[in-house]
Parts: sequence; structure tokens; C-alpha cells
Amino acid sequence: MSALLAEEGLEVRAVEPSAAMRAQARPHPLIAQVAATAEDTGLGAASCDLVVYAQSWHWVDPAAAGAEAVRILKPGAPLVIVFNQMDVTAQWVHRLCRIMRSGDVHRADRPPRPAGFAPPVLERFWWEDRMEPEQILELGTTRSSYLRADAARRRAMQDNLRWYLYEHLGHRADQEITIPYSTLVWTTRAPAARVHSGSTPAPEVP
Repeated sequence: MSALLAEEGLEVRAVEPSAAMRAQARPHPLIAQVAATAEDTGLGAASCDLVVYAQSWHWVDPAAAGAEAVRILKPGAPLVIVFNQMDVTAQWVHRLCRIMRSGDVHRADRPPRPAGFAPPVLERFWWEDRMEPEQILELGTTRSSYLRADAARRRAMQDNLRWYLYEHLGHRADQEITIPYSTLVWTTRAPAARVHSGSTPAPEVP
């Protein structure tokens, strides 16, 4: 997401607490890495025109992260929460995700609730990816359920995936499989600037 935003000409402050994750990022002249968390970014007050949580909101504290977003966003600036996932409305994809034990499927009827913001508005986009069976097997090894499992459970998960793809669905090793995806984009805006009581109102412009 940082790279996509930078490609649009935006100056990006990529906030990431994990050194291992930061090491994976490719250098870009418009991207500056920030070793911090969503709850305490260290960025200046009212310094951001846009805040985006890309596949990460479910890891944060909604109250603390919301308060921090209010602090760093300019008044009225947008906050965007993006979830990208396989489209489990397709029955075979739903079963695929269950075998991979993908627990991060986010529902359109359960919006995120960043503290200090109005309820976000949803836009949803559908698209497709194409992968060979062995690539899907490799994708399964990136899921947290696989990474937390012991060796025996890892083997069982991969065996179940291999059976599902090759025997049950009948795919060949060199066959590309079209996988439907759904991207949920939730958008809200920072509160507008408040007028403090006792302040002198701005003069009207004729």
C-alpha cells in the first residue's frame, strides 16, 4: 500500500513496529519508514492529509489508534481502513479458507469503529487473482494459524490443501486457478476544526 500511494505522488510515512517487516520494504524516494505503532506514531499534530490502515486495523487498539489518528490528521482529512481478502461468498473459496484456517475474513456488516470518528462508509471492489496450486500451498504457509502450529499440524494443513486442490477440485500442477477477491474500503473523516468558546469569530467576507 505504501508503494501504491507513493506511485500516485504522495509523500508516505510508513508506520510499522516490526523491524523484520520494515526490512522487507523496497526503498522509495517518497517513502519514509517510521518505527512506531498506530497508537503512538510520533508524527506531528495535524501533519497528515490522509491516514490509511492497510490490512492492519484488526491488530490495533481502536480507542488509542483512533485518538492518535484524530491528532495527526488535519481537520476534515480522511481516514481509510482497507481489508483485502478472498471472496468467501464463492463456496469453494470458503472451503479453501477454512482448510487454510484463514480467520481474518472481515464482514461488510461489521464496520470498524475508530474512536473519535463518525461511522465509516463502505465501498467494495471485486477482482481476481490467478495462482497455480503450488502457489496456493505456499500462500497457506503465510497464515498465522500455520505459523503458530507445530510440525505435525503444519503437515496436516498442507496435506489437506493438496488433497483439496488436486484430488477434490481436480486441478493440474501447471494450471492457473482464478481466485475471486473482495476489497473492503471503509472511509471516514477527522472532526472539523472546533471553534473554542470565547474566541473572536472571523470577519465576514463580502
